[in-house]
Amino acid sequence: MASSDYILQLVRQALDDFDDKPLDVSVRRAVRIANLVGDTKYAVRLALELRPMGGDRTTNGETSRMLMADPSTWGSGTGPAEQAHRQWMNDRQIGESGNVDVHSLVELEFWNKELDELKKSGERVDYDHDLTTRQRSTRIIARARHLTFALLCSWERRLGYTSINESIFGGYRVKVDKLLTDGVPELLQQFNAVYRRLQEAAETFPDHSELPLPGHEFARRINALLAAVDRPHTWHRTPNDPIPHPRGSSSSESVERAYLQKFPEQLGTARR
Repeated sequence: MASSDYILQLVRQALDDFDDKPLDVSVRRAVRIANLVGDTKYAVRLALELRPMGGDRTTNGETSRMLMADPSTWGSGTGPAEQAHRQWMNDRQIGESGNVDVHSLVELEFWNKELDELKKSGERVDYDHDLTTRQRSTRIIARARHLTFALLCSWERRLGYTSINESIFGGYRVKVDKLLTDGVPELLQQFNAVYRRLQEAAETFPDHSELPLPGHEFARRINALLAAVDRPHTWHRTPNDPIPHPRGSSSSESVERAYLQKFPEQLGTARR
């Protein structure tokens, strides 16, 4: 899966080139970004702006499903793909006739250029029909441009926050990983073992939310591991060993007090 930083680079490139590239180029870039971030509604919505009229109906449906994060919602009547289709048809409705202009952006621009060439050549055209057609196609193109630009701006803001959060907490994560590796390698191995079990469960049972490991047993192991992080005198015990009485011995209490003073100082170096 693409990282947030990589997608953010794509968004900023699309924004920087927005006024210099043809609209269909920017829309294709936006479809790609929407697909990467899992925004099914707008991936399908913008793809409809690019789809030429006609073609095989089955293939057109399959193409839309390729852009869906969850293709199982196709045909539900209320899914993101259906919402995208309804919005697209509303934007392209021709007056009160109930008809829809299904030309792609490239086709609309082609016909606008053709009308310009006819006028330049002196060819007689129906002015009223020409003006109505141009107004409709201009509005369709302007709506697509406005929607694409707004989406790119919203993705830039959202992914920018994500990138900042990753950079802030990344330093803490690296420092904590190092502290665990140096100070409590046994505890880190147990965390890794639990993580591997979760990965194996996800790969073995992709269609089930339940884990092979019983819920109460899994919770007991996680709680034991977390207790070991908070209580230094438990670092060299396994989750199955009994936990000492909270008041414990004076030696274990002194070790814990020393740990509580030292650990925040070590963790604080991640900020620098």
